[in-house]
Amino acid sequence: MSKHAGTKDAAAPQSATSPTPQKELYPMVNWKYDMFLYTVGNIVDMFFREVVPRGAWRVPQTGPVLFVAAPHANQFVDAIILQRTLRNEAKRRASLLIAQKSVHGFIGWGSRQVGSVPVGRAQDAAKPATGTIYLPDPINDPTLVRGIGTKFGEGEGEVQGMLFLPSTKNTSGASVDISQIIGPEEIRVKRPFKSKIALQQLTGRDDIDKDGNFTNKDVKGPAPGYQGTKFKLAPHIDQTKVYEAVFSRLCNGGCVGIFPEGGSHDRTELLPLKAGVAIMALGTLAQDPDCGLKIVPVGMNYFHAHKFRSRAVVEFGAPFEIPRHLVELYCNNQRREAIGQVLDTVYQALNSVTVSAPDYDTLMVIQAARRLYNPTGKKLPLPVVIELNRRLCMGYERYKNDERITSLSAAVKEYNSQLRYLNLKDHQVQYAKMNMIKVIFLFIYRSIKLLFLFICTLPGLILFSPVFVATKIISRQKAKTALAGSTVKIRGRDVMATWKILVAIGFAPTLYHIYSAIITFKVWQDRLWGYVPEGVPLLVVYFALWPFMVGITFASLRFGEVGVDIFKSLRPLLLCLTPTSNYNIHKLRERRAELSAQVTDVINTLGPEMFDDFEKARLVPDLYKAESGSSTTSKAHRRRDSDQSSTGYEPETPPALSRRSTTQSSRALPRNDSFSNIGHVGIFSTRPPSRARSRSRSSSSGGGFGSGGFPISGFTTLDSSGGFDEASRKIREAMKNRRHKIDQERTDRDDEDDDSEEEGYDEARKKNAANHAVPFRTEPTASGDVNGPKTYRKISYYNMTLSSSSTHDNPPPFTSPSTSITAATPSWLPQHKPAKQRMALSLKNLMGSVLGGGSAKQDTKPSSSELFAKTDPKVDGEECLHDCENCSVRYPRGFKIEEEDVLYGLVEPWSTHLLVGTGKTDWVRDVADEKGSVMEAISKAAEPANGKLKLSASNMPTPHDTDDYSEPTTLLLLPAFKLLHNVHPLSVPKIVTEVINRAPTSTSPLHPTPLPASLLSPDPAAGIPDVSLKDCPHNAVILMCSHRTRDVRCAQSAPILRKEFERQLRPLGLYRDLHDERPGGVGIYYISHVGGHKYSANVMIYRRPNAFGLDDPVPELQNGTNGAEKNGNGTNGSAEESVGASQGIWLARVMPEDCENLIRYTVLRGKVVKPERQLRGGFDRGRGVMSW
Repeated sequence: MSKHAGTKDAAAPQSATSPTPQKELYPMVNWKYDMFLYTVGNIVDMFFREVVPRGAWRVPQTGPVLFVAAPHANQFVDAIILQRTLRNEAKRRASLLIAQKSVHGFIGWGSRQVGSVPVGRAQDAAKPATGTIYLPDPINDPTLVRGIGTKFGEGEGEVQGMLFLPSTKNTSGASVDISQIIGPEEIRVKRPFKSKIALQQLTGRDDIDKDGNFTNKDVKGPAPGYQGTKFKLAPHIDQTKVYEAVFSRLCNGGCVGIFPEGGSHDRTELLPLKAGVAIMALGTLAQDPDCGLKIVPVGMNYFHAHKFRSRAVVEFGAPFEIPRHLVELYCNNQRREAIGQVLDTVYQALNSVTVSAPDYDTLMVIQAARRLYNPTGKKLPLPVVIELNRRLCMGYERYKNDERITSLSAAVKEYNSQLRYLNLKDHQVQYAKMNMIKVIFLFIYRSIKLLFLFICTLPGLILFSPVFVATKIISRQKAKTALAGSTVKIRGRDVMATWKILVAIGFAPTLYHIYSAIITFKVWQDRLWGYVPEGVPLLVVYFALWPFMVGITFASLRFGEVGVDIFKSLRPLLLCLTPTSNYNIHKLRERRAELSAQVTDVINTLGPEMFDDFEKARLVPDLYKAESGSSTTSKAHRRRDSDQSSTGYEPETPPALSRRSTTQSSRALPRNDSFSNIGHVGIFSTRPPSRARSRSRSSSSGGGFGSGGFPISGFTTLDSSGGFDEASRKIREAMKNRRHKIDQERTDRDDEDDDSEEEGYDEARKKNAANHAVPFRTEPTASGDVNGPKTYRKISYYNMTLSSSSTHDNPPPFTSPSTSITAATPSWLPQHKPAKQRMALSLKNLMGSVLGGGSAKQDTKPSSSELFAKTDPKVDGEECLHDCENCSVRYPRGFKIEEEDVLYGLVEPWSTHLLVGTGKTDWVRDVADEKGSVMEAISKAAEPANGKLKLSASNMPTPHDTDDYSEPTTLLLLPAFKLLHNVHPLSVPKIVTEVINRAPTSTSPLHPTPLPASLLSPDPAAGIPDVSLKDCPHNAVILMCSHRTRDVRCAQSAPILRKEFERQLRPLGLYRDLHDERPGGVGIYYISHVGGHKYSANVMIYRRPNAFGLDDPVPELQNGTNGAEKNGNGTNGSAEESVGASQGIWLARVMPEDCENLIRYTVLRGKVVKPERQLRGGFDRGRGVMSW
């Protein structure tokens, strides 16, 4: 969808003054719709062996419905399957959105029959333009584009149109909007080109790094003699008619379907969703708030989607509605926030009906484990197979770092490789258990049967073989073409099924016509060697041959399908007859039995930890437990509700805990497939269900979106206070043992000094040389044995309820009790620094004394446990002791981090922190050296009167989306949480004196501080704008160093951590990207070097007071309000009152698996999970403490 599709003009609601509905722009004729689907649907049925609908009863029978389907893995075939399933199972007709470029030929004719709405895209309307273009000054003026022989404004190009660069072998061409036409050979674009390929095309220069930065700044223009590159131009695309058609159809009670990923792909995970689906839903409700629009997620699940005679499952999720307050936001010009929240909800809903794996190899392991987890050998229905795949993916993502899972995955991969070596399928291994006589008899019987089927199939095979050959060749060619023009496809298989069907639709009738014409000619010539009587007309012969050949084709298809299955079964039988191969296949069968037992045992062990009602209902008997004579579940893995369910008893009142609606890891299920009736779909369980069990949902709890209302019990198996005391005692003993072990094994090792450390760290180390240290600790096992196996517990992602639209003014409820701050560092932790660090500090103290700096100052400061509250498993749950188990990203191999130094106190004191928006992720070594920049002006300005200023460049967007330092930019002042817009280098002195000097600092009390709402321009005649101040919309910000020039580890770690932070925040509705100004969320930004990159990754977190309503109680301020209540605009618009950030937390050695708990506890609650290992310092203004 084009960029204009999301603009206000395009998506504006129609006037509600006229009650008469407008005529539909793309009408649907019911009989044409049904006839087309019947015809094409039969052809699709020939391609697929089985298409199974699941949950079609959830589709509303009346009223408007918006269907969102994913993953879009089969181009046009997805649309036919979805529409046919809706018509046959739910009796609803749905219009789908289709790309304008596809509305041609047979596809265009078919789309009109089913009332599809064409969506124009700028790239589809692009045409080659005259002349060539280049960048005359890519460094100082990157938005100016100059042409050679071009005709801008003279029939080519228009304002708000688009410019496209040529595509390369593996990358689609860059595109940009045209903002101004200066002349026939000169235009200005809205944003600069940033990719390396685009800049090489426009400049002809090779001195460009992979981030799009010129390494030779002295050369301002293109390469000498460069004549530019060819390009394409596209007109402005108006999507108003598209939205009007969708609004009209939905307001009239119709159904609309959309694939929100924006295009087809063959990846194993969902692509980011486009905003069009949210605009359609919100726009419809804005036009008619009482229309009752519902959104239904649809999962398109395939087994080898590109192969002939494959299988598919179409799963419909629970319908949901858009909250009214989001519609009000949409109507009140707060569309970005409303659209973002709707997209988050849709994404979570789609996760509940799809199977997503991080990569193809993982998906293969999951599917192999699913086949092994079937002790009875009973064939499972396709919906059960899909559900089992989904649950196994959830378990794998959560426990993939568990030693049991990693070893089992390696064993399953080895088993799959042995199957490939013998060219066998998993289900064929069972032949090894047959005796030799039975194998011989079965081999002879199937050979005879195969011969008979081959004879029956041969006529159709001969007639239809050209079609098979043509479909295979053409589909592969189209896949290569699609892959070359896409950046999201892996092998281009998403277009293969479509082209196989299209080729067959066109080529098969042509073959039938040729065959019929040849036979008719033979009848005319000699009456087909005399077999056709003279009185039979030639037309009768011609038309009679068509159904005859179609019948032969269908018969051959059915005979051939059975014959192929029999042919595949002959190889394992033949291997059983061969002595050497017989031994191998018998060994493989034994190995399969072992793996099946291991998979079943792991699932039965870890299943109850993920699902409380794992034992409540079983469908397939657990043979392994039956053989061992155990009639009950092991006590180590049984839940109390399992015992109750076995007797038919269920608690009437569920626990009063709440959970978030859906997460990437939890994949909440629709209501009818909630965890409370998991056994009814044959997942993870093998015990027969009780027929007397009630299907009522009245006893369920939760209530989050898609959760289905399943009962939730406490997130621990400790049933009494004595149990907690015992666990605490064992944890202390384990930690003490671990401390002794670390002391014994720790030796002095050489390490290179960090030559890029700032000079101020010398003084910081001298200042803190005599302070006690708190090294990191390991996580004890529940048994208290440090070296023993880990015992995992069921844990909740968040023991809280978060509202995605809440802000600090309206905090959501919190169900867990408050946590008290630890008063002192535990005495059982070691209290000294490693020898290497002590030597380094002593040497620097000596150097400081020689140079006249004196010895380190022995001052008193709070310990790490006194500075910030530390998580406590008794209060916060056992999840605070475990890293994220479903983290799918890791640092690259060879990523080295210094692990021995004690971090606490290794920071320079700072009063204010100023972030300068540059739109870049890497900078020169010292950002103050950027000539003509705001950073340079700040470094040369007078020192702030209220303490040390920490200066950081940031990737925050600039007002003009340019990295030109001479243009005004945006600043973020912390801890004041103030955004300063339109900041020019000449405005810096006034900003220092009138804003920074008056702003709250890290040591100032937590009370509102009035700041000016704007600053006058220092030179209006030069076009320098006034500086405006606004409160930052975020409740918290996460800052990560990405300064590659200083250390490559920062550039490696920052994107990985950002991805993981985003994955944790998005399901909560708290994620904010660089252009997202919705209030109440968490902003994530890259910053320049902050020091100590050998402790990568460095993460700084600034939080408002009680940012998300989950903090411990904060003392009241002098005026009787807290920080969360004084965060808005001031009166009369002349000034803004803000208390700013209450906490600034500086962490290091942050790993991707730490991100879950950092969000859960540090960002949302202000607690630190691993202060002994990760905390470098910070401040807490609410309690008046800091680390210096």
